[in-house]
Amino acid sequence: MMIRIFCTKDFWDEIKDATYFGFSIQEWVAFSDISEMKPSATSNHLIVDSGYISFPVDWQNAMPPYLLPEAIMFKEHVLMALVMLRLGELEKSLELLATEPGLGSEVEIICKLMTGEPVDPNLLSVETYKEFDDYRLMHNHAIVRQYGNSQQVDKLEYYYQEAVSSAPTEEFAAFSAFHYFNYLFDLGKFAEAEAQLTKIHRKEVSQEGRMKLQASLSHLYTSQLTPPYDTDHLDAIKDNLWQCVSFYEIHGFKIEEAQCLLDAGFIAGIADSFAEALGYYTKAVKLFQEEGMEEFSYQALLQKARLLTSWAQHGNPQFYRAAMDAYQQASRFFKKEYFPLAYAEIQENLGVIYSEIPDEAKKKSVWAAVSASSFLDALSIFTKESFPYDYARVCNHYGNALMKYPQAVRSDNVVKALSYFQEALAIRNAAEFPVERSLTLLNYLEACWNADNSHDEKNPGRLFEMQGRITELLDINAGPDFIEEALRHQEKLDQLKAIIAIEGDL
Repeated sequence: MMIRIFCTKDFWDEIKDATYFGFSIQEWVAFSDISEMKPSATSNHLIVDSGYISFPVDWQNAMPPYLLPEAIMFKEHVLMALVMLRLGELEKSLELLATEPGLGSEVEIICKLMTGEPVDPNLLSVETYKEFDDYRLMHNHAIVRQYGNSQQVDKLEYYYQEAVSSAPTEEFAAFSAFHYFNYLFDLGKFAEAEAQLTKIHRKEVSQEGRMKLQASLSHLYTSQLTPPYDTDHLDAIKDNLWQCVSFYEIHGFKIEEAQCLLDAGFIAGIADSFAEALGYYTKAVKLFQEEGMEEFSYQALLQKARLLTSWAQHGNPQFYRAAMDAYQQASRFFKKEYFPLAYAEIQENLGVIYSEIPDEAKKKSVWAAVSASSFLDALSIFTKESFPYDYARVCNHYGNALMKYPQAVRSDNVVKALSYFQEALAIRNAAEFPVERSLTLLNYLEACWNADNSHDEKNPGRLFEMQGRITELLDINAGPDFIEEALRHQEKLDQLKAIIAIEGDL
């Protein structure tokens, strides 16, 4: 990470040879002539001009979003303390500020935000009550309550609202609104989150800020996509994301570029543009790796694995092995003891892949065994009591997989599949989950057709149950595809009933 100081050449010549901790300043930081180059919107750029130290708005989230005074009187050791803070040398930074109690106490708060230590909001104060200080006090109260492991989360929204309304410029209003947006987004308050960014006058915000707001709104819209998809809406989101990707790529903002690529990959996947989506996910993984963002890179790898699985299920089974490799690679990071939910999702998806992966017949029993083991591993975490929705989904997938396994010697796979479908149906009620219930009902009907009725070929109990499932599908009416499938089953069942009636008359 490179810290860069923007100042005049004459000033740089005066301070560059000063020594701290055995090294001269020029060995810690890089210099840029403020008359020739504009600082970027990142906390890793410091400005020294007219005897004061100031900071660009940190749209790259390189540091905790706590705001220091707008302009700090230049002192050599203060400048170096701010450099040490950005390099992660927290103790050295505080040591240099021992004679600056006001600034030192604020830097100590930033240090705690960086290390995850609790921060007491009552420690916040400002030395003056000028316009910027009024604003930053409100902003910092919100930031400490959101990111500082504080128990005092009361009035957090009040402080954000005050910060946005009292900001001295639209740039700072946008900065506070962005972090307020993140807070509301995490709470699932999507309409309120959207409102915070749409009311900002973006023409008055820097290009870095505009791109951050645009990328954030695009991520919100992407996260809310549900079928049936509006093509115009998808195209609009994709266009906005592509503008962000292009900007971030040109300026070398790799993390931001990768985050936008993930959303672009999701949208391309929805449109069945699998090759395009794969390119986005692959690049996102690479960018996160280059920035040392290990967990983010593996999260992106999971999205890549999901895409490859979907691609395989759309008539391209050659991609099952690539999907399997991606999931297995991700499982080496998302270990069961540290990331149980991610681990369970991986096992669930591996269970699906193992049941569908093309291979010679004599190996199918081996694949079935590891598939069943993966599903049971997932169900050991996604229990009915703790994660009912996930439990139902895994049961549905396991039921489908059982229908594809080679027939077992000591058990009936179809009977087991029906039992798992029933488990899913017990949770997927029609009021809350009409689509999911309809899918499971169709799976259940398919299993019924494959059930062994040799002990009672007419099996009136099963026929009665199948009729009830078909009627329920038609009543739920989750969409034309479901109605079409229900009518297909109805026609088939009517034919069977007619045959049984004829045989009964003989």
